[in-house]
Amino acid sequence: MSERVLVETVGGVCTISLNRSDALNALENSMIAAINAALDEAAVDERVRAILIRGEGRAFCAGDDLIDMGTPEHPEPSDLHDKYADGYPSIVRRILEIHKPIVVAVRKYALGAGFEIALAADIIVAEPTAKFGLPFVLRGIAAGTSLLPKRAPRHLANRLLFLGDMITAEEAHTLGIVAALSSEDQDVDDLARTMVNRLAISATRAIGLMKSALNASVTLSAQDALAMQVGATVGSVLTNDFAEGKLAFTHRRDAQYEGK
Repeated sequence: MSERVLVETVGGVCTISLNRSDALNALENSMIAAINAALDEAAVDERVRAILIRGEGRAFCAGDDLIDMGTPEHPEPSDLHDKYADGYPSIVRRILEIHKPIVVAVRKYALGAGFEIALAADIIVAEPTAKFGLPFVLRGIAAGTSLLPKRAPRHLANRLLFLGDMITAEEAHTLGIVAALSSEDQDVDDLARTMVNRLAISATRAIGLMKSALNASVTLSAQDALAMQVGATVGSVLTNDFAEGKLAFTHRRDAQYEGK
């Protein structure tokens, strides 16, 4: 595991912290591999009920480090398709596929790969003044086209992708891209931990089923999406959490879910 990625599991929450604050947590290949390894482990660890991804220091993630990548210390595949598929998109794929809720806490910047990772997460919380952007075009790169059009209006997506503009977290919150903003009285990490801790004690098996259905429904017809919903419902009523939820409702008490 890279020292530039810190991993800790406490109270059902796996916290993955980008730890390269001197470079605004810009990603290089060893960090990408370490993040993927942490996500793979969290996906199968029964202790983990929810995941938090955050950044140490002043920013969440300023994107890929185009200087470090491809050096002898951080080699890349020679095949161009493998090079870019194995980069930050491999993190995005894992986040989308994991059947556990994932929260991302954004301070200062979520740019390029950082914004894509945040967009893949289930809930984004941010500082009001944090900035989001996909400035790939400013480096002559075509990227960022998979998630943003699903999360934002088309003309805003075009503006961010074609011009390389940034928007503030307040703007992103107004558009529904960001779920919640921190305040002067609450640091963004504290807000994120409050939210992820709530998820970790919830019916996380049901959440995982809903997450899969939501992600699949984006490309399905209304009828097929409804069929996917029914399948998720059937799966959820077979869980111990459903039995506990029903029992708690009957006895008028708070449910004690175990994510099973």
